Amino acid sequence: MKSLIVLLSCLALGAAAFESPKKYDMFLFDNPFLIGEWHVINPAPETIPEDFLSITLELESNYQFGIQIQRKDRTVHSWSGEYSIDDSEIVLGVESESPQTYQYTVNPNQLLLNGVAFSKTVPEHLSGYWRSTEVRGSDVESSFVSDIDLVLYPNFYFSIQSFTSKGSNKYRDGIYYIEDNYIYFIYNDGEQASQYALNSQQLVLSSQDADMYIAFQRSSLH
Repeated sequence: MKSLIVLLSCLALGAAAFESPKKYDMFLFDNPFLIGEWHVINPAPETIPEDFLSITLELESNYQFGIQIQRKDRTVHSWSGEYSIDDSEIVLGVESESPQTYQYTVNPNQLLLNGVAFSKTVPEHLSGYWRSTEVRGSDVESSFVSDIDLVLYPNFYFSIQSFTSKGSNKYRDGIYYIEDNYIYFIYNDGEQASQYALNSQQLVLSSQDADMYIAFQRSSLH
């Protein structure tokens, strides 16, 4: 853990403000599992000597990253820069004076960085069982979809069941990702991106590319 904190701290050297490039289509990104906000908490700050309470690492699809380290005195050190990846290594601060290379493995909800486990958290209120209250738009109407049940699990897996006005239904499950106000669904036979709006009891999915608007109300699994 100590070597990881020291390396991350070195990234502050040579950091500079710059305009972030445009974000990529998530489906074209090399490893979409990486995208999101990753956290590690010091489990025993009174006994572990490393000077941190928590670390937050944010990775974006435009290959920009941000890091925040909260020290034991409650001060927060933060910096940002550019990163690059291959199948097993991530380089943070590729344009800095001291780029840092880490070995990584990743799944939808955990990132191991030089063996240190970071966890990804779902945006507040997003996970749960959602039942549609309004389904409209030419894309869904052409399929006669009338109702949709959506379950978003906190480990970034999902299941969705759609029902048609003709009495048929279709079930899918897979993995979802979040970036900004977009949610990306990946399943065995396809993928879909939607904008989302959220409060504690209502979720709305919509798309500018496809004529689609679906409003959900939070419900409970039976």
